[in-house]
Amino acid sequence: MYVPCVVESVRVHVLTGQHVVLLQARGSERLLPIWIGPDQAFSIAQRVAGIRSERPLTHDLMVDMLGKLEVEITRVVVKDLVDDGNGSGVFHGSVFLQSGQREIEVDSRASDAIALAVRVGARILVADEVFDRSSIAAEGSSEDEGELSVFRQFINSLPDDPTPPQEPMPPQTSG
Repeated sequence: MYVPCVVESVRVHVLTGQHVVLLQARGSERLLPIWIGPDQAFSIAQRVAGIRSERPLTHDLMVDMLGKLEVEITRVVVKDLVDDGNGSGVFHGSVFLQSGQREIEVDSRASDAIALAVRVGARILVADEVFDRSSIAAEGSSEDEGELSVFRQFINSLPDDPTPPQEPMPPQTSG
């Protein structure tokens, strides 16, 4: 079974520059934090904020190409969280396409699948096991007052980030 979710927000840690997309289960206060790269964070945040680029981003290009081929993105699924061997995990996703009478599942990073889903209004689903194992209670909820409360406080301290990642300034030399 799957948990239907929506993008609650995209946030960035100011000091480390790490980005996270927060998926919220429909009808629940639980959030699923998925750490993502800056490009995917910008792509998701921009669309959630209703901002369009002057030129197509990669996800816009993919949606446009699929549309011209008369292929529809029907849903995306965050299907697994796999241990990466470093004490962390990697979320795996799938994009489900409808081409005529044929349904096609395409393996994807969860972040790319979410970026596509927010562009076309496709359903975002998370496998029950992944959601149960990795979700946290939203701020103000009485759930998870134990070991996850510190992590929840950290997530809630991250500011929303609809801005593109900044390139580091080159070192200045005296001349």
